[in-house]
Amino acid sequence: MTDFSTITACGECCVGCSKKIEGLCPGCIEADGRVPEWAQSGMCKVHACCKEHNAWFCGLCSEFPCDKLPQLISWNPDIIQHLSALRDEYIINGLSGEYAVRRLAEADIPEILALCEKNTIYYRYCPPFVSEQSIRDDMNALPPGKTAADKYYVGYYDGKRLIAVMDLIMAFPEKTTSFIGFFMTDVEAQNKGLGSFIISELCKVMTGMGMIEIRLGWVKGNPQAEHFWKKNGFVETGATNETEEYTVVVARREL
Repeated sequence: MTDFSTITACGECCVGCSKKIEGLCPGCIEADGRVPEWAQSGMCKVHACCKEHNAWFCGLCSEFPCDKLPQLISWNPDIIQHLSALRDEYIINGLSGEYAVRRLAEADIPEILALCEKNTIYYRYCPPFVSEQSIRDDMNALPPGKTAADKYYVGYYDGKRLIAVMDLIMAFPEKTTSFIGFFMTDVEAQNKGLGSFIISELCKVMTGMGMIEIRLGWVKGNPQAEHFWKKNGFVETGATNETEEYTVVVARREL
C-alpha cells in the first residue's frame, strides 16, 4: 500500500533517491518544492500548481487531467496513467479505514444481487426490482460529460462478506462536487450505524480531495431513505428530477 505522505506533487516518491540520500537534494516535500533542479524558477511548477489548487498531488486536483500536465511533467510519457492509478488507490483505500473496499466487476454481480434483493423497501419506491441486468447497467452508467475514470462502483467488505455497495462519481455536476448515484448496505447490517459510518468516512476523504459538497437523490415518499440521508447531514436543494414512475428529491451536504 502506498504511503501517500511520501508522494510528491508530480506523483514521484523521493524515498530512496540517491540525491536525497547523499544530501544533494532535501526532497520536494521537505523543501516545499524549492529544490536544486528548480533553482532558477524558485519553485517546482508542478508543486506550485498543486498548492494553488489545494491538491496533495496532481491526480487529486479537481482539474485533473489538465492540458498543461504533459508539458509540466514531460519526463514521464505515461504520466496520466500513472497519476490516475495513484488517484484510484488514494480514493479507494481512503473510503474506509475499517473495511476493505474495492471496485466491483462483472464477476461480482451475483453477490451484489444477493445483497440488493433483500432490500425490498428500496425497490418498492424505486422500481423496477433489481436484476443482474439492472446491476450491469448501473455499473456502466455515466452522467453527461463523465468517463469511466470518474466512476467508482465499489463494494465494502467485512472479511469476505459484501456489506455495502456505493456508486460514486467524482467532480459532478461541478468540479468540486462528488455525487452518490447509489448506496445500499446489507439489510442484516442496517440500524447498527454502518451506513452512517461509511458516509462519515466518505466525507473525510472527499474533503481531503478539495470537494466542497456531496450530492445525491432519494425517491420522494421513501421514509427510510429520507430519514437516513437527513440524519447524515443532507438537506434538500429544492430541485427534483421526474421519471415516469417516481420523483427524485435532490439533496446535498456541505463539506
